[in-house]
Amino acid sequence: MKKQILLILLAPALLTLGWPPLPTGFLLFCGFLPLFILENEAKRWFGSKVYISILLWNIGTTWWVWNASPEGCIAMLLANSYLMHLVFRVYRRVKRFYGLKTGIIAFIISWLSFEYLHLNWDLTYPWLNLGNGMAALPQFIQWYEFTGTLGGTFWILVVNCLIFLWYLNPTKSTVWKPISAITAPILISAILWFQASPDKNSKTYEVVVVQPNIDPYQKFNSSDSEAEVNYFTKMAERKTKPNTEFLLFPETAITEYSEERYINNTVSQTLLRNWLQKFPDLTLVAGTNTFRFFDPANKPATARKNNSGEYYDVYNATTAINKDGVNAIYRKSKLVPGVEKMPYPSIFSFLETYSIDLGGISGSLGQDSFSRVFYSKNKIGAAPLICYESIFGEYVSTFVQKGAQVIFVLTNDGWWGNTPGYRHHKLYARLRAIENRREVVRCTNTGTSCHIDKRGTITGETPWWETAVMNYSINAETNLTFYTKHGDYLGKIAVFFFAFVFVMLLGGSRLSKNFVKNNSEPTTF
Repeated sequence: MKKQILLILLAPALLTLGWPPLPTGFLLFCGFLPLFILENEAKRWFGSKVYISILLWNIGTTWWVWNASPEGCIAMLLANSYLMHLVFRVYRRVKRFYGLKTGIIAFIISWLSFEYLHLNWDLTYPWLNLGNGMAALPQFIQWYEFTGTLGGTFWILVVNCLIFLWYLNPTKSTVWKPISAITAPILISAILWFQASPDKNSKTYEVVVVQPNIDPYQKFNSSDSEAEVNYFTKMAERKTKPNTEFLLFPETAITEYSEERYINNTVSQTLLRNWLQKFPDLTLVAGTNTFRFFDPANKPATARKNNSGEYYDVYNATTAINKDGVNAIYRKSKLVPGVEKMPYPSIFSFLETYSIDLGGISGSLGQDSFSRVFYSKNKIGAAPLICYESIFGEYVSTFVQKGAQVIFVLTNDGWWGNTPGYRHHKLYARLRAIENRREVVRCTNTGTSCHIDKRGTITGETPWWETAVMNYSINAETNLTFYTKHGDYLGKIAVFFFAFVFVMLLGGSRLSKNFVKNNSEPTTF
């Protein structure tokens, strides 16, 4: 029993210590080994034991969500750990009835399918997808431009399984398999690293970033739109020049709620448009709160009803603004479950009153159903990502497919305080740079604003909880990577083969019923 307790504790220790921001991702290659050994020895209550172990890993890496919402943190930790532990239950059952190697294959397929689901359903929470765990080691994962982060997940899973097979049969022939599986991708990455070096002869464009460092829990209390805009523009004038291509304000920088039909008539937008007369070639990309009215017959499930009986949707949006006013609006598409969106609102709309309030309007927001590229006067295309969206690789690639030559991430990472949370978010953005070979500029309310080149190298980082104005030189890239063109194809393949795993589980259930008839005390899964 002592050995099992040690195994239960060892797995989350390895997985937590191997997670960013520490550059120790190699620990993930053996993070699941204790759970495989535990499964090999646990006769009863394996499911409960692995659930506790995975829950400890989730706590160790994402405890900081508590700072924003204790209730949301508890719900997230319990639910995500439960979904993860189901993959090990699948492995145990398939292994029992079809053998070890078949069980391992089913495990890899099931985990990849789980991560792909986490990227695409309404309960999206891909923060701990294993491929993200290598974000602190960009020199090892340059091949993400072909596979995306699911390729990293596949790599980590395969190495864990090969080490486990070596543990069961420690011979010279078995030890070389995990060693080769680790080193081969690293060697490929080294080659790609040099191939992806920045083009020193390409034309560069200037981007200015404003980090206002406003307490996110207080910023929505102000109703002085003029003072708000003046604060931002005075900061921007420190670095903005006539040749500046883009100026970035962070997520929800402009807190005034603007009806989209008349957005250029609002106080904030009028002031910004007047200020931009000083910089006629500049494009301002700013986080903005907007809303739209809908006909009752065509209202979305997230629509609200005002005192006049009119239906409207509220958006966490970004706007592209020049001297003539707003010329494009993008509404955040990937919303945070429980904070910005009640999952499956057409079914669970009655739970809206329990949504988490982080300032501003609480409850489900409206969302765009497609990506939208902003263009500067020189026709440089930019992806205007908003916060949580930057962890969705395939979704980000749709902006690049539509012409985005650079990626902007407008975010507010102050909800969690000075914790690993905002560091995770920064490092995950480098994965998008590698996948698409696009330079990334992060603009935060507070956290870390920075520039990331197409190899994932981070420069020009701003300190935590400090006001800053930064200017970065960016290259506008046009080539499309294999991943940009094909997205999370590994996840789609895994889901296809999971259908066969499901059939095997059904077959195993029939075998299990026969087993129970002939055994008075069946093994507890």
